Amino acid sequence: MAQSAVLGSLRKRMKAIFWFTAIVFIALVIFGWGADITGRSGGGQLDSNIAGTVGDYEISYLAYRNAIQSEYEQAYREERPITEAEAEIISDRTWFTLVNRHIAEEHFKSKAIGELTPTEILESLRRDPPDAVKNLPAFQQNGAFSEQLFQEYLGNPQVDWLPVEMLVRNRLPYDKLRQLVNATAFVTNAEAIAEFEFRNTQAAVSFISMDPFSVENFSVDTSAASVEAYYNEHIEDYRRAESALINYIKLAVEPTPNDTNMAKTLAESLIVRIEAGEEFEFFAENYSDDPGSKANGGRLGWIQKGQMVAEFEEAAFSADSGELVGPVLTQFGYHIIRIEGKDTVGEVERADVSHILLMIDPSADTEDSIASLAKNFVAAIEGGASFLELAGNLKIDSMAVNVPVKNDDPIPGIGYLERARAMIFKSAPGSVEEFAVRYRERPVLEGITVVQLVKRFADGIPELNDIRAEVIADMEKSARERAALAVVTKAKSLVDFGTPFEAAAKEVGASFDTTGLFSMNSWVNGVGPDPIFKGRVFGIGREGAVSAPFLGDDGKAYIFKIEKIIPPNPQDFQNMAVSVKNEILWGYRQDIYDRWFSHQRDMAVVVDNRFAEEFAVEEVGK
Repeated sequence: MAQSAVLGSLRKRMKAIFWFTAIVFIALVIFGWGADITGRSGGGQLDSNIAGTVGDYEISYLAYRNAIQSEYEQAYREERPITEAEAEIISDRTWFTLVNRHIAEEHFKSKAIGELTPTEILESLRRDPPDAVKNLPAFQQNGAFSEQLFQEYLGNPQVDWLPVEMLVRNRLPYDKLRQLVNATAFVTNAEAIAEFEFRNTQAAVSFISMDPFSVENFSVDTSAASVEAYYNEHIEDYRRAESALINYIKLAVEPTPNDTNMAKTLAESLIVRIEAGEEFEFFAENYSDDPGSKANGGRLGWIQKGQMVAEFEEAAFSADSGELVGPVLTQFGYHIIRIEGKDTVGEVERADVSHILLMIDPSADTEDSIASLAKNFVAAIEGGASFLELAGNLKIDSMAVNVPVKNDDPIPGIGYLERARAMIFKSAPGSVEEFAVRYRERPVLEGITVVQLVKRFADGIPELNDIRAEVIADMEKSARERAALAVVTKAKSLVDFGTPFEAAAKEVGASFDTTGLFSMNSWVNGVGPDPIFKGRVFGIGREGAVSAPFLGDDGKAYIFKIEKIIPPNPQDFQNMAVSVKNEILWGYRQDIYDRWFSHQRDMAVVVDNRFAEEFAVEEVGK
């Protein structure tokens, strides 16, 4: 009763900022919990006012569009632009979140965890205030959340905490549901040590690689008899659920030389104005694309060699204190660097620097040219042009024909995008469509993928005549890979007889490179994120060891020599044991929760009706 009275006394006055906080956080709760956009949905015709169903529950277009609008409003408040690719992602995320929210609410009822007492709400607020509350300026001290300030505020009867109470009341049932689902998760000390070593062991290797598509001396017999023999030998590889063949091209929106010149010209003009007496800090706050420093007038603070990219460091450490340097081009864009001070601590040279970063972004003209290219390409295909010939004439590098797509897999050239999936599995063969996408490469790029549906297949193993082109492509790929392996195998023989790695690569016509230090979780210079390559390196784990020839995840043939292995300091684990265990436990719990939600979606029979009008349903196999 006493706690109920406390809650009641906290409702006497209203602070507008809490209303805003509550709205923002509730939106995040609605769109965040279990929002796994890789979930699948069924097909079927529904009323045109219904976006879809979860069992007998209907999700109206009005609810769906209002939820999308909430995300757009949040982006507007954060001054975050929404690209066409982001809009596609938001629409899918919103749909699956509405589905997940209904599933969760059904479990709230069945497990009676939606019924909350004032005591639970107050204790949750005291024990674990929402991030939206923690981030309020009133509770910040020295740039961090102050528990003392928060508790003092919590005990102030003149503050109305109703919006925050609403916020916690909305969050708590989800917390309790997660606790129920994740009750069995735990982490042993041995698991934590293994994970710590997995994350923190570093290696550096030199390697020889051969791209199968660079191989010139290979042969493949594509006679009817050979194709049939290969098909029969690998027949189980072609067994599939409902699937399709597609053609696609990827058109990344990348900066042009003109865009680079525009960024450089802007940097030069800002330097002239700063040298004429205008404030560096003003331009940093209003022009810089570095979110971490722009709010502080561009200040980065003290740096030493090895902390920044090479071009930035060279400019900073070759300049004198008080000097303005630039424009300096790095992988991030053009920098204007001001040297605030320099000193030496022991033998370490340091520089106190501020900077303005001007990223090289595609201009509106560049974006428009790619959009026009995509539309013209679609129009030409719809007019009867050959996809392969047209793409070849345009000299488009990122293209593929007769690519197999399974209903549950990411779509090549796109990833997970339900509108694209609906087009592939509901429209008529021959249909062609463009999709705004975000290419999760390095760097991440916006772009357009144009997809043409070639054919769809029912469950089972397609007849050879239906996938002959795919089988021949597989035969050629296999032949190329064998030839690439033969090249690096020859290089391995040379290395075994004492030939240096680089010389061996040159003699067989392969590529040689070195990686620098990398860990199991990091990007490998010259290789990328390839898990097979990294697994082989850390699986061997001995300095000086040379691997056997193998094919990487990207299809390239490799051999490598481990130049350096640096294990983590065991003492570091003692200092980090708790945080490592907590991180692993969080991952376990998230995985359990996601799999539980995925199972609940499957059990609930979800029907997605959002694209029924745009793409007519055709029978599989037509």
